[in-house]
Amino acid sequence: MGAWGHLFDENDDAADWLAEFEDSPSWSLVDDALEGADADHVEAPEAANALAAAEVVAAGLGKASPRLESAVLEWAATGATEAAARRQRAIAAVTAIRDDSELRDLWQEADEYADWQASVNETLSRL
Repeated sequence: MGAWGHLFDENDDAADWLAEFEDSPSWSLVDDALEGADADHVEAPEAANALAAAEVVAAGLGKASPRLESAVLEWAATGATEAAARRQRAIAAVTAIRDDSELRDLWQEADEYADWQASVNETLSRL
């Protein structure tokens, strides 16, 4: 069984996405991940990746999660304009994940649904 937790970086999909991003950061990776949340009912892996990408956007806006690696924080800090251009898209993606996604459905079946929901809302508050 893979890693599974209510915070944005506590599952395998997001951890893998963040590792790939840290190796070669680019706004196109962020765009691709946010685009994955455009479906009517976002699948869990795409939702996890989009949540991680939204955290990169928040970091670029100067409202970073302390859970992001320092290399990601430093890279994002140089892209305030790029982050601002993606802010609304990130908000839409995180809202869609929170309101109608496979990830939400999975968390609704778990005891920590309220914790997951609070974590997602916290991300939204920083966007």
